[in-house]
Amino acid sequence: MKNIFSGKGKLRQRLLAVTGVLVLVYIISAIVILYFPEQEKGLRTQFRESVAKWFPNQTETVVQHFGLHYYNDEHADPAASTVNRAAVLIHGLDDPGKVWMSLAPALAAEKYHVWLMRYPNDQPIEASALLFSDQLRVLKSYGIKKIDMVAHSMGGLVAREMLTNPGINYPGSVHRGQLPAVNRLVMVGTPNHGSQLARFRGFAEFRDQWVHLTKGEGHWLRWILDGAGEAKIDLLPDSRFLQTLNSRPHPEGVRMFIIAGKAAPWDHQVKSRLIRAFRTVLPESYHHLAGDLDTFLSETSNGLGDGLVTVSSTELAGFPLRTVEGTHLSMIRNISEKSDRIPPAVPIIIDLLSEDRE
Repeated sequence: MKNIFSGKGKLRQRLLAVTGVLVLVYIISAIVILYFPEQEKGLRTQFRESVAKWFPNQTETVVQHFGLHYYNDEHADPAASTVNRAAVLIHGLDDPGKVWMSLAPALAAEKYHVWLMRYPNDQPIEASALLFSDQLRVLKSYGIKKIDMVAHSMGGLVAREMLTNPGINYPGSVHRGQLPAVNRLVMVGTPNHGSQLARFRGFAEFRDQWVHLTKGEGHWLRWILDGAGEAKIDLLPDSRFLQTLNSRPHPEGVRMFIIAGKAAPWDHQVKSRLIRAFRTVLPESYHHLAGDLDTFLSETSNGLGDGLVTVSSTELAGFPLRTVEGTHLSMIRNISEKSDRIPPAVPIIIDLLSEDRE
């Protein structure tokens, strides 16, 4: 009996030691990314590119899942997409493809030809934008002259980078007939000014890899070949990437719209009841403070945002902003495909894309 307990004690000590090492590694990583973000990003990129060179066959297996994928009925002709009826959907960081489960079928029902862009979402955002621009040439080869884009979360940054990066030269490529013209860009929960929560993307990465594994797309190198975590550095507030992106002029001729979520613990009705109770309890001479309470509750809602991205981070000067009740995911998708619930951002997106539709 003594030996059994002794064995359990040693196992516990080993587990504690392993846990301690993991915590130490995490702390060191957090310190490095805090003080040397660009250096860490460079090292991550070098490691990813080295792995791709060491395992070319495995890399090809993983890469074949990336690119534009036609969503509509497999018997439909993607080349039948008319001038204003092609919609390209771009997911965000560590998304396994479920974010469009509600919007894609809704757009298809509206007779849109829907394309899903899949990309190595953990790599640098600029690299994802380059891949995206290359993939859009496929649509041009089908004779598609105009597209609408809907982007969730980091996908909005990929789209903006593609539209404004001077190396990609979107305006020149459209003028030369190499790319379709972008008519609208609708960004949903896009952290245009970054998110501190990008530091804690480990769980999302695990979920991403697990879903791909269950779909038969898993690979032991996918966790590194879809990016080595460089994107999280780009997503940090005031990152070099965001400073560069936000310093550029917005693309001419592209109508941009922003949808942000509010996951506050109170809705409009709850807020109204709180203010009425405030007026009831306090003397009339203090009723003017109800306006301050209203302002405080509204600002708190904006600060919470959708739980991952604050409302202020989504904003871009000169472009309309709509807010909806919901979290980063619930505002655009349901938990289950069987759900009859309509995510609040979906009808707004359909209305925006339907304006002046040919």
